[in-house]
Amino acid sequence: MENSEINSQSNDSILINDEIREYLLETAKWGKFLAILGFIGLGLMEIPIIARFFLNVYTGNVYGSGYFKFLGVNILLVLFYFYQINCLYKFSVEINKGLNSNDQELFTSGFKNLKSLFKFQGIVIIVSISFCILMFLFIIANK
Repeated sequence: MENSEINSQSNDSILINDEIREYLLETAKWGKFLAILGFIGLGLMEIPIIARFFLNVYTGNVYGSGYFKFLGVNILLVLFYFYQINCLYKFSVEINKGLNSNDQELFTSGFKNLKSLFKFQGIVIIVSISFCILMFLFIIANK
């Protein structure tokens, strides 16, 4: 068996030929690139928090002006995006390592992270659509 072939452990096997291997490696590279940009974006999201803190310290109003509400919303957004970006990053790294070292466990773990990312995004979309439908029904009911 060639190094570029990875077979599943069951009787049914899937062959990862050189073409598919290259597609997966390229996908992993782009995924890692997007994840790194996402991590940088998360870091940039913290600049307003820090700036507002220093502004509040400078004005002597550390506990006022809704800073803690602003901080709470920011932390929730960071956690929301961090989970997704982290899943994408792990997928990229583990697929790359799994293919290069012919390690089935890493390869499988990479796809597990991709599944987690898609599942999370699917749930978010379902919740968002449900919220929109509820808002639409609420608006119609109050006319």
